[in-house]
Parts: sequence; C-alpha cells; structure tokens
Amino acid sequence: MAKFLFVVPPFFGHISPTLSIGASLINRGHEVKWLGLTPLAEKHVPAGGEYILPETELEEYQDEIALILKRQDDGPTCSGPEVMKLALEETYVPFARIMMPGLSNFVDTWKPDVIINDCITFAGALCAHIKGIPCVTTTPVPPDVLGDTANSAPKIFEWQQNLIKNLQQEFGVYGDEILIHSHKLNMIFTSQAFAGFNEVPQHMKFVGPVKGRPNNASFDWERLSKTTTPRVFVSLGTLLVDIRKEFFQKLITAFANQPVTIIAATNPDIFEEWPENFIVNGFVPQTELMPYMDAVICHGGFNTVNDTFTNGLPMLITPIAYDHFHTAKLIENSGAGISIRYKRLRISDLQNTVFELLQNPQYRNAAMKIKETFIAAGGNDKAVQLLEDFAEAEKILEPLN
Repeated sequence: MAKFLFVVPPFFGHISPTLSIGASLINRGHEVKWLGLTPLAEKHVPAGGEYILPETELEEYQDEIALILKRQDDGPTCSGPEVMKLALEETYVPFARIMMPGLSNFVDTWKPDVIINDCITFAGALCAHIKGIPCVTTTPVPPDVLGDTANSAPKIFEWQQNLIKNLQQEFGVYGDEILIHSHKLNMIFTSQAFAGFNEVPQHMKFVGPVKGRPNNASFDWERLSKTTTPRVFVSLGTLLVDIRKEFFQKLITAFANQPVTIIAATNPDIFEEWPENFIVNGFVPQTELMPYMDAVICHGGFNTVNDTFTNGLPMLITPIAYDHFHTAKLIENSGAGISIRYKRLRISDLQNTVFELLQNPQYRNAAMKIKETFIAAGGNDKAVQLLEDFAEAEKILEPLN
C-alpha cells in the first residue's frame, strides 16, 4: 500500500475531485492525506483520511491569504490580460511561496510515496522535485484554458515562463525546465472528446468526472418530490460573492411563478423572501440532486459542468471570469447547451433560453453523447488504477543497511 499526499488550493472546486479520488484510494487500503492553505471542514474529508493545515508556518501569512482570496471577486471586472495577471502573478505564485515551508516540513515528517498537486498548487510539484518524490498533477479545469500562448501571444508566454522560472529559482531550482506540473502523469477530470483534443501527450490522461466525496448536506427532498414542473438547478459556485445577490435577483425576476421549479444553491439569507417555486439551500447534495433535474444554469464551475453532463442534462452557462469562457466554448461546440455572457444576461434571454433547453430535445441528446464519453473515460476506477500503477512504477527503494 502507498502513502498519497494531495496538495490543494483554498478553492473547493479544485479540492472536491481529490476528495472523491482520495475516498477510493482509502477504500483500497492506501494512506491518504490532504494539505492546504485554509481550513477545510472535517465533514468533507473522507473517513480514514486527514486534512493537514500547517498553522505554525502559515500564521504570519493570514492577512495575505485573506487579501488574495478577496481579490478573486475582482475577476468579473478584469480584462483578459488582467485576469491572467490576477490568477498567475497575484494568486498561484504567492500561494506557492506561502505554502512551501509548511509543506516541506510535513513531507519530511510523513514521507509520502506520491505527491499529487492540483494544477494551480505549484508548491506541490516543486516540493516533489526538490525532494525527489514522484509527482502527479490533477487538473479539474479544461487543460488548455490559456491556449497556445507560445505561438498566439509570445510576449505573454515569455512573461509566464519568466514568472515561473523566478519562482523556481527562489527555491533553488535553476534551468529552463518548468516544473510546476508533473511531466509523468496529469489526470484531467473530463473526457478527451469534450475537451476537444485530437492528440495528447502521453502523460495526459483524461479520466472523466469522479465522485464519492462525503456530502451530507441537508435538503428538503419531500418538497422536491411534490413538484410537478420541470426542475432547473442553479449554482454560482463558492466564489464570486459580490455578484451573488444580483445574479439571483435576475433568476427571481425571470422565473418567479413561471412553470418551472428552481433549485438554487446559495445562501437563502441574501433575500428576505423567495418565490414559492424556488427551493433554496446554502449547500446542497449536488451529485445526488442532479438525476432529478431537467436542466442546469451555472457560471462554468467545472464540477457542476461535470455533474450536469454525467446526467445528460442541457445547460445554460453564463460565463463570468477565469476559465468560464473556455468552458462555455466547449459546451457550445458540443451542442449540449447555450452560452450567454453574464454581463449580457437579460431577463428575456434568460427565460427564452431556459425554455428552449427544456423543450428542444437536441440539447439533451447532445448532453447524452457527452455522458457516454464521460463513462468511457473510466472515472474513479481509472484514476485509482493510474495512481496505483504510478506509485508502483515510481517506487523509491529504501537504501540497504
């Protein structure tokens, strides 16, 4: 059996699939731990696993971490280059610097066999390289969000490369090789067909969506069972707090007393009253809910996208910032949904689009085709097989006495 350490960022959308894989690894008898920058509620951690928060090493960085997290709400107002700067220079690179001391100390103590870093948690891959530990990367977003900047935007590409090389040099890693991701195994949580890749490098493995993380969120299932109109699930994810009220006000204006049932994943307290055809929960058992839905509205969070198409449902995607626009293109290319930029989302368009998705079977048919590619990708079983094979092939032999 092997010891796996997941190194994760403070964004639940990135953590969530690792919890599902971790649960499967634990069930297979492996030791699994997670290490992050901010607290994670114990209810999210699979039984038998452990979440590590290096509080001593992180203490001096609390104000900086809080500021970086708050800055994420600025994404919707940023231009494309500004978003790239916010993500790479102002978020991922500082997180790597902050995370490295506590991560390094824990790795020396626990001695994992494999370090699995999320694609934006650069410290995991760098720590693995420095200490000679086999490394895997997980990618819970489309793998080519930034596009081919080497050819399309060479100055941006040069800026990206120099930023990463400077980070690596801070930790004593010199040379031109970029080491923030594994070059041996990168697991991507979608299908190759949906991502639109004809050919991929050998180390990139599309495993499809994974499931199985603990989620004991309460929900009024009895009320849902009594509904008689089409059910539309709506999610804005866990970030983008500043626009939440405005977003759901549009939903209320569009669908109050319309012949649909809206299941809204948001804090009910943002409004004193909700229409009778809205079921509102701050946290929902999303994976369990999806089989009962008829359509989905979301901003492009990839876990919701995966849950949607795993159940063959059509989607209205309202991209706001970050990787949302790339995901929206993939959805439109597949024919399984319609994209309307959030800044252009008018009430009439919202109504017309949702009823088009509910009434025109072509969208559901296209979503069912994506579902087939997700199933074929293998999910948890494939991810665990890849990790077990990797751990065995990369096993570090103990020195002989």
